[in-house]
Amino acid sequence: MKTVSFYTLGCRVNQYEIRAIREIFIKGGYSVLPFGKRADVCVINTCAVTGESEKKSRHVINRASRFSDRVLVTGCFAKLIKDGENYPENVVFCGGNIKKGEILNLVEGKDTGSFDQTIYEELSVGTATSLLKDQRYRAYVKIQDGCDGNCAYCIIPKLRGPSRVRNEENIIEEVKRLALSGVTEIILTGIEVSDYGTSNLCRLIKRVEEAEGIRRIRLGSINPNTLTDEFIQTVSESQKFCRHLHLSVQSGCGRILNLMRRPYSAEKLQKCIDKLYEVIPGMLLSADIISSFPTETEEEFNRTLEFIRKNRFMHIHAFSYSPRPLTEAADLDGQIPEKIKKDRNLRVIALSDECKEQVAEGFIGSAVEILIEENKKGNTYGHTGEFMEAKIPGLFLNAGDYVNCIVTEYDKEEKTLVCKIQKYGEAE
Repeated sequence: MKTVSFYTLGCRVNQYEIRAIREIFIKGGYSVLPFGKRADVCVINTCAVTGESEKKSRHVINRASRFSDRVLVTGCFAKLIKDGENYPENVVFCGGNIKKGEILNLVEGKDTGSFDQTIYEELSVGTATSLLKDQRYRAYVKIQDGCDGNCAYCIIPKLRGPSRVRNEENIIEEVKRLALSGVTEIILTGIEVSDYGTSNLCRLIKRVEEAEGIRRIRLGSINPNTLTDEFIQTVSESQKFCRHLHLSVQSGCGRILNLMRRPYSAEKLQKCIDKLYEVIPGMLLSADIISSFPTETEEEFNRTLEFIRKNRFMHIHAFSYSPRPLTEAADLDGQIPEKIKKDRNLRVIALSDECKEQVAEGFIGSAVEILIEENKKGNTYGHTGEFMEAKIPGLFLNAGDYVNCIVTEYDKEEKTLVCKIQKYGEAE
């Protein structure tokens, strides 16, 4: 039997795409092997959002070339190097963000024709049987690709192309197929989910909520401008939308946001968050933060720390600024020394841990519902609807099941809620 292995780096969109490609190969008669095993074909979906992502992508491509007869490279790093970098001879395709649905045909030497990157390329995950074992209860569903933004630090619009959205009926059909296969939690994701349109997104959430078998709905990272009255009301009224949102914030300082060319002011950002907390008191927020953007002063950095502290973020995805080719910020004066970058990023991470502990302590004594994900070290682990990590000590429960629990404490070392089982099975 023909064999194939896969590797993906980067965002949730990449994870979704590699699952869709994996399904195409399975339907084409290929046996899937773990990455690192000798295989006829290896497909790698790469990332270029940071310098570290580039480094990892290069490493994985070189590694795959040593144990695979043919290597096919997709994704943002593949687009970046397509015309300007040498790669191993057995890399037979380096296509960037085009023809991902045609990779099997490319392997088999079939003509795939031309491709228009201004049109949404349909990929789909048909059944949970093609998902990895620990992902058969939670699935990403891609609803959008590309970006029309002009952020000074970001290379992704140049690599992913303009924003385009997926047909709503195709999304709903995929959600229903996944639900029939046992998936109960759906994460709607995209390169810029907010570009789906706030009203359209609200309608989509309501339609996903109607799908039989779906118990939880989440969104990928969203632009704070999405937090309109209509959106907040939709989330507030939903019985299945999880009380957690991840915001693409980047900074709490107005001047830096403006320099980054983010499409909102610090004042508007705070107003949106305040309204969200007012209408949905139990909502938890996490956020992306980029520290050490060119010319950022210590005072401005501290302003971002205060912003994080004030808004009770339960997690910060922390980055130090990384110059990207083809971006405006890479040529700005006032680049921050690496030592300061590292120090600031560590301070953001430390504050994130502090805020998470404060949020977690507020859960002690309260009831939570946990979606079981894995068993290890004699404990059962999963996430609450608010996306807090949780564990139930001394029990082995089935992945994909839901358990009602009481939070008894917070494990600072594992950064996890410790829970006592209250009810096992269907939520009340």
